[in-house]
Amino acid sequence: MKNIVKPLLLFFVIAVGLGTIVSCGNSEELERLQRVNADLRSQNRQLQQQVTTLKEKEEQLNFLASQMQDVKARIITNHGEVEIEFLPDLAPIHAFNFITRAESGFYDGTKFHRVIPGFMIQGGDPNSRGDDRHLYGQGGPIVPIPHEFNRTPHEPGVLSMARTADKRAGAGSQFFIMHGRSPGLDNEYTAFGRVTSGMDVVDAIANVQTSPQFRDQPVEHVVIQQVEVFR
Repeated sequence: MKNIVKPLLLFFVIAVGLGTIVSCGNSEELERLQRVNADLRSQNRQLQQQVTTLKEKEEQLNFLASQMQDVKARIITNHGEVEIEFLPDLAPIHAFNFITRAESGFYDGTKFHRVIPGFMIQGGDPNSRGDDRHLYGQGGPIVPIPHEFNRTPHEPGVLSMARTADKRAGAGSQFFIMHGRSPGLDNEYTAFGRVTSGMDVVDAIANVQTSPQFRDQPVEHVVIQQVEVFR
């Protein structure tokens, strides 16, 4: 009898010990899973908030784009007039940027300071109102805007936004009108409009004589006298 009791007692002690160990292990695992679950719930709430914020911003941009439908602009130069339409569905911020600057007279008196035949004509620099050609191409607004690269190919007549070499800097006020086709600019510069009439004027500007001293600058100023916005 004694020989049987001792092994039974030993088995009982071992069983109780194992039960305690297993129970302790399950408790720790449960706590870990609870912590993981709490973290996932927190992340889910954050993601939901981000989705809500993105939807609100999308609605704001859609509203802005809808208000610019059928808005056009007429660039009046000393070489003739160029009419353009905008692409607000693809680049609402850029279209709004150009329209509001034009309405305020920002572009009046500036010049197409850079022209390259078969490539593009560029203007919109406030520095170009002055006579110091060294400053042409270096000016812009205080606050830049974010890029809106899109699928529009850079082909003749497309209106696009100039930028610095650093993409992080965004875009400013300088724009260019394509005179040729340049696939290398696609998805690298923001196209936000296109010429609807006046490509003959763009062609004439692109082929003016340029200065040997100031690279790609017209010898005789090509002045943007006014930019009219209309619907």
